[in-house]
Amino acid sequence: MEKYSASEVKAKVIKVRVPVEEIGLLNSLIDGLPRYGLMRTKEKGKGDVFIIATPYKVKELLEALEGMKKHVRDLEILGETEEDLTF
Repeated sequence: MEKYSASEVKAKVIKVRVPVEEIGLLNSLIDGLPRYGLMRTKEKGKGDVFIIATPYKVKELLEALEGMKKHVRDLEILGETEEDLTF
C-alpha cells in the first residue's frame, strides 16, 4: 500500500465546541449529511470537536452547522483550524 505525505492531503478542519452530552447527537447529524464531513474528538471528556471536510463542501457544512444550532444545545462554531489532529 502506498503511503501519502501530509502535504498531499487536501482537507479543511472546522472546530466546534459543544457540551459533552451533546456530542452523540451532533455526530448523528453530521453523519446524516451527504458526505460533508467526518467528526472526531481529540480528548475524551472535552467538548472540542473537529469536523474534517473536503474544501468543496466547507460552505455547505458551515450552513448546516448554523442550522443545527437550534437542535444542539450550546453549539459554538469556532471556525477553521490548523490544529495538529494526531489521534
